Amino acid sequence: MMSVNLLGDGRIGGGVNRELTPEVSSELGSALGTMLGERVLVVAARDYYPPSRMLKRAFSAGLMSTGVTVVDFHAATFPELAFAVKKFGAKAGVHFAVSPFHSDHVNIRLLDYLGIEFSQDRLNQLLRLFDNKHFVRTLPERIGWVTYAEYIHEIYVASVTSYVDSEVIAHQRPRIAVDVNFGPAAEVLPDMFSELSIDSITLNAHKPPARHGIRHIPSYESLISLGELVKAASAEFGAALSIDAGRIIFIDDKGRIIDTDKLAALLVSSVSRGSTVVTTLTTSKLIDKIAQSIKLKIVRVRGLPGDLSRQIRRNRGVLGVSDEGEIIYPTFSLSPDGLLSLSKMLECVAKEERPVSSLINSLPEISVHKEEISYPERYNATYVLDYLYSQFAENSVHAISSVKIIHKNTIVKVEPVKDTKKLRLSVEMPSRKDVEALREIRDEISNLLSGKKK
Repeated sequence: MMSVNLLGDGRIGGGVNRELTPEVSSELGSALGTMLGERVLVVAARDYYPPSRMLKRAFSAGLMSTGVTVVDFHAATFPELAFAVKKFGAKAGVHFAVSPFHSDHVNIRLLDYLGIEFSQDRLNQLLRLFDNKHFVRTLPERIGWVTYAEYIHEIYVASVTSYVDSEVIAHQRPRIAVDVNFGPAAEVLPDMFSELSIDSITLNAHKPPARHGIRHIPSYESLISLGELVKAASAEFGAALSIDAGRIIFIDDKGRIIDTDKLAALLVSSVSRGSTVVTTLTTSKLIDKIAQSIKLKIVRVRGLPGDLSRQIRRNRGVLGVSDEGEIIYPTFSLSPDGLLSLSKMLECVAKEERPVSSLINSLPEISVHKEEISYPERYNATYVLDYLYSQFAENSVHAISSVKIIHKNTIVKVEPVKDTKKLRLSVEMPSRKDVEALREIRDEISNLLSGKKK
C-alpha cells in the first residue's frame, strides 16, 4: 500500500481503499489526537460521498482512542465546520470530501482552533507521527465520546442571515439559480433562502447519483447549462458551489460565467478605502489597478491551504479572495465560505439596484494579449481543463472555468471559448517575454491534445 502524502493542493488525501483505507484513517485520527492531547474537543463533518462517511467514522475512532471527544455534524459543509470550530470552542476540525483531482479520491481538510486550515509544517508533523506510529493511546476510562450536533444548519443560517443586510435583500425578493453540486449545502440553502425571502431554483440538491462519478467543483458544461437556466428564468444571477461549499463561481443575469478574476475585482472594488485585501499570486492584475485608485493595500500569497487566512489575520485584512473561487470575510470566519459569499452577492445586487452584468461591465480594463487554438472534437471543455491542470501539475491553478499555467514567471490563462472547440490563451499587461511564454505554452498544449488518445 502506498503511503499517505500531501496532494497537489497541499492537503492530506489519497485513493479510497488504496492509500486511504479505514485503518489508515483511524491512525491519522490517532496521530491528530496525540498532537492535541486528551480531553479536548474536535468537530467533524463530511460530504455525501459514501467513502467520506466511511473514512470520517474511522478517523473519529482514532481520535477517541487518544481521549478526544468528537462532535459529529454528519453531512455538513466546510463553512459550517469552520464556523463551528470557534462556536463550540473546539481544538480542531476535520472535513472529508471528494478530491478536486480524482472522483475516487478523498481529501481531508484539518482546521486549527481559529478555524484556519493547518499549515504545511503542521500537516508534516502529523504525517511524521502517522509514519512513526508514535500514538499515545489513553486508558479505557478516558476514551473520548462521540456526540451529535443536531442544529448546526439552523445555527449557521441564523448567523449568516444576521451578518448580511437581510431586510434589503428580502425587500428586493430576488430570483436566483443555484447548483449545489450534490453537496450538503442542500441542507442549508432552503432555510437560508426562506430567511432572506429568495425565489430560488436549486439544482443537484440531492445525494450523488449511485453509478456516476462526482466532481469537487462544477464542470464547465454544467456552468453553461446553469447560464441557460438563468436566462430562461430571468434570474438576477446564478451560482455554482463546490461539493463542500468552500468555493463558488457566479453566472451573471445574461447567462455568462463570471470568471474568478472578475469576481475578485468586483469584490475588491467594494472594499472601504485604505483597507487591506489578501489574494493569491496568480489573481488578476486588475485588482492592483483597482487598489491603486481607492488606496487599498494588496497582500499576495502562494495560495496553499490556510495562506489567505493567516495573512488576513496577520495584516488585519478585511477580505480574502483567490482565483480558485475562495472568498473569506474574516469578521465572520477565517475560512473560505461559498454560502456566505452567495448571501453577500445578494446583498450587493440589492443595494446597488443594478444587474450583475452592469456591475461587471463597470470594472476598469487592463491590456491583455489573447490567442486561440482548437482542440479535438472528441474532447469536452471540462476534460481539457482537467487534463491541462494535471499535466502542468505544480505550475497550474484550477480557476473552475479556466486553468492558469505559470511558465517562465508568466501567468498564462487558458479558458474554453463558448460554443466552439477552441481555447483562448491570454496574458495580462504583456511584455515581449510574456507573449513568447504564451506561445510556448500554446504549442505545448497543441502537442499534448493532438497526441493524446482518450
